[in-house]
Amino acid sequence: MTPTTDEMHATPVAPELLDELASVLAAQSIRKGDFTLASGAHSHYYCDTKATVLSPRGARLCGRALLQLILPHRPQAVGGLAMGAAYLATAVALASDEDGQSPVFGFTVRAATKDHGIRNRIDCSWYPDGPLIAPGRRVALIDDVVTSAGSILQAIDAVQEAGCDVVAVAAVLDRRAGGAERIRERGLAFGALLEADDNGDLHHGSAIH
Repeated sequence: MTPTTDEMHATPVAPELLDELASVLAAQSIRKGDFTLASGAHSHYYCDTKATVLSPRGARLCGRALLQLILPHRPQAVGGLAMGAAYLATAVALASDEDGQSPVFGFTVRAATKDHGIRNRIDCSWYPDGPLIAPGRRVALIDDVVTSAGSILQAIDAVQEAGCDVVAVAAVLDRRAGGAERIRERGLAFGALLEADDNGDLHHGSAIH
């Protein structure tokens, strides 16, 4: 039997983990009303993901779930644009250490190169064989919410300029507002833990593809 498109893109994340994360995100982060988003678009709901990501339970769930989502792509590093992705990268790195299989090291991309100290744009973890962000390094880019994908595309540009191989792009929440398509148009694989419909109701996302 030929698998359906949904079956081909079924998430590798444990369903019970996604259910728990969706419950926490809905309770702690989803607000209904009339909002203007960073992209300038208007929405009937707002997702303050940091209210979940910075909570003890939320950080644990996001770290474990994102690790399960990106691990099939064998990344050596995980990160994204500051500030939201910094919290998530730390959560994923911690989960990978607890998992005991393949450690994934964290990094974060600044919106602009800092003007003091070593003047770097990408802050990254120590890595056993040298700089974490280096040509050929397998990296996964993550973000808390993807709407138009502007933030995560900035981070993608930065690591690609450094010569890294972007093997996966992922988000906690995909708002189904065109961001996934913009990422895939760049020839990159994208997936999300959860997706939100126009009313802010949450559904399981898809595998990175």
